[in-house]
Amino acid sequence: MADTISELVAARVGDDRVGLVFEGQTWAWGDVVEESLARASLLRQSGLAGTHIGVLLDNLPEYFFLLCAAALTKSVVVGANDTRRGEALAGDLRHTDCAVILTDSSKAHLLAGVDAGAPVRLVDDSRWAEEVGQHRGARVPDDVPRAETLFLLVFTSGSTGAPKAVRVSQGRAVRMMSGAAAVYTDADILYCTMPMFHLNALMGSLFPALSAGSRVVLKRRFSA
Repeated sequence: MADTISELVAARVGDDRVGLVFEGQTWAWGDVVEESLARASLLRQSGLAGTHIGVLLDNLPEYFFLLCAAALTKSVVVGANDTRRGEALAGDLRHTDCAVILTDSSKAHLLAGVDAGAPVRLVDDSRWAEEVGQHRGARVPDDVPRAETLFLLVFTSGSTGAPKAVRVSQGRAVRMMSGAAAVYTDADILYCTMPMFHLNALMGSLFPALSAGSRVVLKRRFSA
């Protein structure tokens, strides 16, 4: 068993089995890794490797690519809860010291008129696509993270007060999903319907699929 999410990603280099399905599009696991490596290289060039990266997106392939890219660059994904609004949402992002917030045109309005404490980039605009394209062919970095390297900041539901950011290291993420991963094979299909800012979505489907070589089907989530 791998010790880090980074190792799980690297193990899928060149894997031609279907790994990701979204709205009629498919990516082999090897393609998923290539997309993730391109974004990892872009993060490094932009000085964002090792920083906290806010992600405000539906369950899109881009989200998964960014998670894998963060794992490869010792970066930390801050999964923004899109049921939060205005100053509450901005406060979550400021509190977690994000260096950049990655969102798209369907979510950007949630940050309009508030100070989120970091620049906002749209991942569905042509500039982002062009920059990612310039980094295709990037290789797995030699500087690999340790198991204790922080990987996720996941917000609690806030049922007993303001949401709290729970720290999840790469090693903890692997340990948390190891039970589920042990029962899956590459013949299984896992559906990710829960929002990806929830830990259960990541530990119950995405990361076990990555570990076992299973096929994961993303269902876009439309918030209220």
